[in-house]
Amino acid sequence: MKVTSYRELMDQQARAAVRISGAHHSSWDGQLAETDPKRDVNGVARWDHTIEYNRARVVEPLEEMFQNARHYSQDPKTLQSYREALKTVLHENTHMLAGEGTQHAQAQQAFANKPGVKQVEESFTELYSQQQLNAYIDDLGLEEIAPGIKQADAAMAYKRYVPAAETLANSIARNSQGGLTSDEVVRRMAIVTADQKFRAAAEMIYDNSDLPGLMPPEQRAEAVRRIEAAMGPEFAKLENVKSSDDAIRRRQSAVIGGRTATAAYDVVEDLRQQWGMPGPEQQVRRGVGADRETTQANEQANGNGAHQGVDDPGQLSGPEEPARPDLPPELAAAARVGLGNSAPLQSATRLAADQQGSRRTTATGPAQQRQGPETQR
Repeated sequence: MKVTSYRELMDQQARAAVRISGAHHSSWDGQLAETDPKRDVNGVARWDHTIEYNRARVVEPLEEMFQNARHYSQDPKTLQSYREALKTVLHENTHMLAGEGTQHAQAQQAFANKPGVKQVEESFTELYSQQQLNAYIDDLGLEEIAPGIKQADAAMAYKRYVPAAETLANSIARNSQGGLTSDEVVRRMAIVTADQKFRAAAEMIYDNSDLPGLMPPEQRAEAVRRIEAAMGPEFAKLENVKSSDDAIRRRQSAVIGGRTATAAYDVVEDLRQQWGMPGPEQQVRRGVGADRETTQANEQANGNGAHQGVDDPGQLSGPEEPARPDLPPELAAAARVGLGNSAPLQSATRLAADQQGSRRTTATGPAQQRQGPETQR
């Protein structure tokens, strides 16, 4: 809806935020107030669902913007003041976005006490506001009111937080098997309350991995909980970023965002290892070959002929071996003694000279011994 006055802008601020984001609803109760002049803030999304704006930085620039409507010769500094004021409006209204059955106020305790919740709320809210400010301007028709506002610069708030959010969103998008973009990750994080943001990230990570194909559906909630729990402690370390050097601060923040992603995907890998292992019926049995060879040797020693295959229709067997001739009783007894490591049988007798030789001995005479390879000297 196009607005033509400051009052109309205030009336439509929450509806426009819902429209461009696709959020379920806004928690804003329609009440406005001004921030305490002693506080160095541009705006506040209060836990009672009231929004406060700084008069000098937000209210007055926006009132002036409508007073100078359609003025094409605004200088860059003036346009920047308009844009930054409008970005604050979107930022505070993004705080108020919530999913079905939830409200902004429910996150108060988590925001104050749970590791990483404050940092993830402020970082993704600011990042989304920067990314979608032109869409907000278009929805409200403000380029017509302040020509050039879409091209104006706007300062970044929460400079030590935002690079971490960018890195985390990029990591989730890059590892997504479902085609998620970084902007979509940021949007989904922005439209839920502060206490739900890590869960939203964990759900995106889980749903766009191979885990749904490995784990039973009833295990999804527990998997998401584990991924969610891994991220907060890492992201909370943004409070340790103190450098005043922009490049160093940005690099340190981005590293924390990367480590947060790593912590989440370490859980994914653990779950993959846990649920990707084959079941007992699919696992390879250790030592089967050795057992089979021992069985064959015992059968041969007992004169039972060829090894019999397992009567399992699901198991492949090799080509059938030709039957071996039975050993003479005396040789069979000796083989059993050797394999069994027992004392010689009392009934065993020494073979006569004409009974010794290979198994190819025939009744007509001694067999010719097979010549081995010639020994080299």
